[in-house]
Amino acid sequence: MKKRYTFFLSIFLLLLIRAMFAETPGPENQLKLIPQPKEVQLHAGSFRVKPTTRILVEFGHQAEDRIAAETLAEEIHDQSGLKISITGEKSEAKQEPSTIVLARLQDRSVKEFLASKGLKADSIGDQGYLLFSDNSYLIVAANTGQGLFYGVQTLRQLLRGDGQTLVCPAVSIRDWPSMEWRGVQDDISRGPIPTEDFMKRQIRTLAAYKVNLFALYMEHVFDFASQPLVAPKEAALTPQEINALVDYAKHLYVTILPEQQTFGHLHHMLKYEIYSDVAERPHGHVLTPTKEQSYDLIKAMYADLVPLFPGPFLHVGGDETFELGHGQTAARVAEVGLGRVYIEHVQRVSGILQPYHKELMFWGDIALKYPQLLSILPKDMIAVPWDYDAKPSFESIIKPYRDAGLRVVVAPGAQTWNQVWPNLDVAFVNIRNFVRDGQKLGAMGMLNTTWNDDGESLYGMAWPALVFGAAAGWQAGESDVDQFKNSYDWAFYRNSDATFRGALENLDRGHQALARINVDTETDDLFWADPFTPEGATLMQKILPAARDMRLGAEHALESLYRNRDKAHANQSTLADMTLGAWRWDALGMKAQFTQEMNHFYWDAFQNQTDADRVGNDLEEITAINARLEDLRDATTRLSQMYREAWLREYNPFWLDNVLVRYDGLAREFQKKIVAVRQARRQYDATKTLTQPQELGFYLQP
Repeated sequence: MKKRYTFFLSIFLLLLIRAMFAETPGPENQLKLIPQPKEVQLHAGSFRVKPTTRILVEFGHQAEDRIAAETLAEEIHDQSGLKISITGEKSEAKQEPSTIVLARLQDRSVKEFLASKGLKADSIGDQGYLLFSDNSYLIVAANTGQGLFYGVQTLRQLLRGDGQTLVCPAVSIRDWPSMEWRGVQDDISRGPIPTEDFMKRQIRTLAAYKVNLFALYMEHVFDFASQPLVAPKEAALTPQEINALVDYAKHLYVTILPEQQTFGHLHHMLKYEIYSDVAERPHGHVLTPTKEQSYDLIKAMYADLVPLFPGPFLHVGGDETFELGHGQTAARVAEVGLGRVYIEHVQRVSGILQPYHKELMFWGDIALKYPQLLSILPKDMIAVPWDYDAKPSFESIIKPYRDAGLRVVVAPGAQTWNQVWPNLDVAFVNIRNFVRDGQKLGAMGMLNTTWNDDGESLYGMAWPALVFGAAAGWQAGESDVDQFKNSYDWAFYRNSDATFRGALENLDRGHQALARINVDTETDDLFWADPFTPEGATLMQKILPAARDMRLGAEHALESLYRNRDKAHANQSTLADMTLGAWRWDALGMKAQFTQEMNHFYWDAFQNQTDADRVGNDLEEITAINARLEDLRDATTRLSQMYREAWLREYNPFWLDNVLVRYDGLAREFQKKIVAVRQARRQYDATKTLTQPQELGFYLQP
């Protein structure tokens, strides 16, 4: 007994010592801010926002800083219902109580006051800011309007409800970005073309996390005056829309980057007969560099496009030119090599666009294959290496460009494409490591990418990966994924617990379950698979071990989303896409389970045809008033309607029918199978023989 007492006492003392010396979370962790500021100090006390509080904008900068003040006033109203006035006058650090001061550091009194509080203005640059609050003062100050805007975005996350008012904890923050350019790319050329209103919402949401570059990936969707056949007129991005986006983004310190392909990925242009002479292969994907008309075409396209984008960059594409050398360039490639043909084209495009005085970006995948030729590229070009896997290091695809004297923007990915729900586990590691290595090797920025390879990706599912990318680009070094998850509920939804983190982790269980059984198939392929074909049945059998966990994760996520929707006090609209993703996971898991079960029941009936009751019971498990085939059909038609509503929240109607036809086709297969199995039942009743299982698509013999 004494030994047991001594043992338990030892354990207790050990745990006590561990608790005493456990690392206390830093203030940035306690505050749940995204991105995390560079330097944070928490103090005792807080600044209280009351009905009498006002926001003071320095008189000389009212026009520029008004937007920052308005985003703050909206935050205060959304959280508390308080309507705070915005006033403009000469700023003073020591205003009357309950004034929020938005100031520039050119004001000596503000600068000296903050310095007296330990906040030095040196080294924060044009995008950095200082933030100070205590019981009496709340001041955000910066060298520029952009820095002030970013400081206000941090302040928005600091404010917390306290009864009838809001409070900001007493805090000192000194912050600046680790990368000058922090971007997000939206692929608007593979089906979904966002509405102007939705693109504005994208820009506004991203700006709140200090993103300052928004790229539009374009192949054939701009309404070129010089090429009237190329873009679909019913949804094409017009000059008027671009002007509106550029103007809107400018006030949020976001630069719009046009990504117009000039080499590969031009099938939707080259499929037309009038462009057949400039196609590397007939009706293919790659613009041939052997014809002068190709460069005339590039000149004309960019003459239409460039004047609409006042930002410093153009992105000329150039990725995945797989047809090069297999058509009109075959002889030239045989003479000088594929790499030189590729690099010479990039050089030529650079020369054509020189009069616009833009900095040209190009995708880095093809050029990287020819490191010995990189030195001949114009040194003012910017390489954009990309890779979307969860690799431990990406230095090997960054360093060759840096060694060649080229600037670099790294391009990780949000893992949204070809998936029923983004693979966030892969995305977070990819973004974290790629951006970390980019910073290490002096990359000037990062461009987090979404793609629509499948033509059906919904942007609203990408937000966790996009916000993490914004954080990784601002923060220094390797960003902590778990720290980000701990902050996400508050920073994105203004929810004080971990409800939506839990929902996201449940949604991720589908990918985790598939990974455990070594299935690396894109989940859209699984979702659309017809289980009544040999290939489809095999796929369903392969993923069956993951189906239960897939469904449990989805259903737990759905329960939480339905119960807790009102906890999302910001960005609530994104919950609808999470809900759709969960229902798609559930339908996929159900299909895998029901395929196995229906095969079992039909084969059991087939092998026991002398037992009429057994045959009848087995077939009713497959199709009846409520049975498995009806469940699969009903889930598919329901998802079709949910998907239609989700699409129209974000995109133009163009292309939608090309996705809905897949839902219709899958539902039709289930309905056809209902008819066929019922016909087999009638045949059995008449002849006491059943149709062969394979003839009905039941290929999985128990």
